[in-house]
Amino acid sequence: MNSLHRLSRALLQRLGWQPALRPFLFKKLSPQRGWSAMLGSLCVMLFAVQVVTGVFLAMYYNPSPDKAYQSVDYIMKDVPLGALLRGVHHWGSSAMVVAVFLHLMTNFFSGTYKAPRELTWMGGACLLLITLGLGFTGYLLPWDIKAFWATVVSTNIPKDIPVIGKFITRLALGGESVSGSTLTRFYAIHAMLLPALLALFAVFHIYLVRIHGMAEDSSAPEPRPPDPHPSPPAPTHPPLATRHSPPETVYRFYPEHAWRSALVFALVFLGLIALSLFGRIPREQIAGTLVEDYLPRPEWYYMWLFQLLTYFPGKWEAVGSLAIPILGLTLLFGVPFLGRSRRLGAANRPVPLAVGVTVITGIVYLTVMGFEGVRPYGQTIPVPDRTLSASETRGLFLYADRECAYCHQINGRGGHRVGPDLANVIAKRRTKEYLVRYIKNPQAIKTTSIMPKYDLPQADLEALADFMVSLDFSRHAMKILTRAEALK
Repeated sequence: MNSLHRLSRALLQRLGWQPALRPFLFKKLSPQRGWSAMLGSLCVMLFAVQVVTGVFLAMYYNPSPDKAYQSVDYIMKDVPLGALLRGVHHWGSSAMVVAVFLHLMTNFFSGTYKAPRELTWMGGACLLLITLGLGFTGYLLPWDIKAFWATVVSTNIPKDIPVIGKFITRLALGGESVSGSTLTRFYAIHAMLLPALLALFAVFHIYLVRIHGMAEDSSAPEPRPPDPHPSPPAPTHPPLATRHSPPETVYRFYPEHAWRSALVFALVFLGLIALSLFGRIPREQIAGTLVEDYLPRPEWYYMWLFQLLTYFPGKWEAVGSLAIPILGLTLLFGVPFLGRSRRLGAANRPVPLAVGVTVITGIVYLTVMGFEGVRPYGQTIPVPDRTLSASETRGLFLYADRECAYCHQINGRGGHRVGPDLANVIAKRRTKEYLVRYIKNPQAIKTTSIMPKYDLPQADLEALADFMVSLDFSRHAMKILTRAEALK
């Protein structure tokens, strides 16, 4: 026993237990820390899960265009626990994005980024960007059409940067287009470069947190300036000793904080396992498959940016793809230097609270609209339950052939809600002549319209107008046609 004790003492001494590790492990933290303080530890634990599952997946994954898709199938069907491993890795990536974002926003609302914690905040912002980078490089690896076309769209965004834009795009793609070079390049960045960067920044971030600590009281009001004419201090008397003084509440990194963090992680990890066992990982056809009406879309945490680009068409595209994101990144890293107030807590800081809520609301709105925009459309077409005229039938064909359902619904069905519902033209008392002029040149009728011009033959313009006028479901019942039936 004495030999074992001496051996353990010698090992701890060589590990630096007493001067370095023990103070780190048992450091006292504020007992007022809420459950949101577990988010930082949760991010680290989720990153560890991603590393472990990623290592096992890399043993079976083949990053080549002719093997990548099949290797994912092999992992899912033939590797023992392969489906569970991929499920935990897939859903864990989304959980990590959410955890890092919530951790950053929690600190923003509480104001804990103020001096001397500016570098702590900036390190956390870098961790968010690296996490998003891991998601960006990771969703190409399954090599399906969703991954392929989402990468095509996103890697073309830097082309708007003056002078160096095309070089950045070629550097990311490994050539002029998405190819096998892109796949192997993304795999190397995803599996080696970005995890190393994230680990480095995480260590730096944790170091700063341990050096500067957390804000001890997130509800403390801003301190008053000193009184230039202070009153003389009142005489003080030592407090009377009491036999039953309540014991001091002790909250340390270990075991109190560690156990609470472990509990939160256990619940999240169980959720990941449940999603892996009972959820379905989206899986589409192999890259290169021709799908005429396919709409590219990214992972959900990029959907807000994808939707933002749709509001800046043509020459304004650079505003949505570059100007707004660059402005957002500048503000993100500049947060610690905006304002001199020393107040902490969301309730004591109404302006940052309003800004944060506005940003989150905007991201959620754009994300919802993005999903609304990429859902299936145009497969069913409501029409009046009667025999259509030759012109109305031609208009129905043009509606289906020209993909009008991409922007328009008919009586709330079959399409997207970007433009007006075409069944409402009767209620608005639009005439055939008005509709012909509007379809031909919308901006000539309404300068703010985002509908493109359609330089069609006059007969086709009139046919589309006749079809829209026919959509009067107050006079005729509605029946549903398929797109194939409309294109006959």
